[in-house]
Amino acid sequence: MAITFTTDKLQGLPTAVAGVYGRIQSVTVKKYDTDPVSWQCLYDVVLHASAAVRNADGEYPGWGNRLHSPQIDHFTCTYDPTSNSNPYAQAYADLKTQIASIASSIADA
Repeated sequence: MAITFTTDKLQGLPTAVAGVYGRIQSVTVKKYDTDPVSWQCLYDVVLHASAAVRNADGEYPGWGNRLHSPQIDHFTCTYDPTSNSNPYAQAYADLKTQIASIASSIADA
């Protein structure tokens, strides 16, 4: 799952970058033994300037064409195992919500 978006808030760039390609790299679901028990969905995001740049040299193994942003690299959201069986879908929905605060446009890739 991936999204594209336009933003000027990555790496302190002075101009907006259109077509930033964001992909969820990994998702982990953790159960915390609190009272009551809580579940968290932790996910990492990989960013590229565009889908074409991502595929220019092949995605692996170099990762040399990645964008780095401390704002968009690792997120945690609440996970409900009784109503959602797909943690990637929940992470994707949460990512769109998170990016909405820094993006002027968001689209599914």
